[in-house]
Amino acid sequence: MIRTKRFIIRPFKSLDAEKVYEACNDFEISKTTLGIPFPYTLEDAKNFIEYTKNAINDKKSYELAICLKEDINEVVGCVSLMGIKRPSNRAELAYWVAKKYWNKGIATEAAKAMIEYGFKTLNLNSIFARFLSINLASGKVMQKIGMKYVGEMREHEFKNGKYYNVKYYEILRSDLNL
Repeated sequence: MIRTKRFIIRPFKSLDAEKVYEACNDFEISKTTLGIPFPYTLEDAKNFIEYTKNAINDKKSYELAICLKEDINEVVGCVSLMGIKRPSNRAELAYWVAKKYWNKGIATEAAKAMIEYGFKTLNLNSIFARFLSINLASGKVMQKIGMKYVGEMREHEFKNGKYYNVKYYEILRSDLNL
């Protein structure tokens, strides 16, 4: 469990499936994320939560629920360190926030905490993140948390009948003098 000023970041529980379903079954969320399909079903949410439990047990990914500090059962989003590679000690940062919680600094606060967790607890050396070029808000989060732009893959992802460029950012342990 990770604590920030406003949030508790914790493993997903089976009881979170309805909240995940409600948040992710929104075309506005799906159209700008790399991994969330639309429509998104309750079964998708249940499968996702089961996957997160197994991935944490295997120490391959940490996909965690962002919850309100005053109500640990109110899931407002997800923040992840995925695809952890050893011995190179790198992972991919990803996040999403339910639409009704947009523009409140949630992704920035959670992503910053997750980067700290990755470097200090998981002993990572490099964390990268990527976003569809149409999701400028995600790029702003990456900049705010100190990630550096490293490049763009042209027409790298196909979603909703269209090819999208994907922009990449990264941060190294040495960037934070750890």
